[in-house]
Amino acid sequence: MEDRWLVRQSLRKQMLEARSAMAASEAGELSRRIGHRLEELEPLRRAKNIMGFASVKNEVDLRPILEQQRGQGKRIFLPRVESAAEMVAVEFRGWEQTAGGPFGIREPLGPAVPAAEIDAILVPGLVFDARGYRLGYGKGYYDRFLAGMEKRVFLCGVCYEFQIIDDSFPDSLDIPVHWIVTEKSELAINWEFF
Repeated sequence: MEDRWLVRQSLRKQMLEARSAMAASEAGELSRRIGHRLEELEPLRRAKNIMGFASVKNEVDLRPILEQQRGQGKRIFLPRVESAAEMVAVEFRGWEQTAGGPFGIREPLGPAVPAAEIDAILVPGLVFDARGYRLGYGKGYYDRFLAGMEKRVFLCGVCYEFQIIDDSFPDSLDIPVHWIVTEKSELAINWEFF
């Protein structure tokens, strides 16, 4: 048990360092490529209500794709941390209607929306593995949030190619995504959505 925890902590540290070492121009270019792949993804094309995320620490920048989808009349949601254990989805109405959250991430202002309104979620992570499991920053917000989603909700991991590994050593509370999109590839975990 402790060995797995140490391995997971080591993976987090390695990926944070690798991602931090990227130049802003490289992160921007790779994010642009990922955005183009996401545009073509059929479950996202069908989705009317999409939850994304505001990037931090050289994460994939979803701003262009979120703005584009919003311009097409889709509702966009972003996460907001409500307490030490809870994350909620809030409708995104523009960057001017966001504020810095407890972890330095831009969070939307306004009321939380019921999880039943979400059709697809773009999920961040430091590490994703070939079975769709992810490692985040270790607080468990996403796993608790994703555990409450209906089975029809499409979960799409979003990361750079170097963040995909063979095994993230998941535990029983980890929730796998259905698909992973990088600048170079798409990894299908669950074909039920296609």
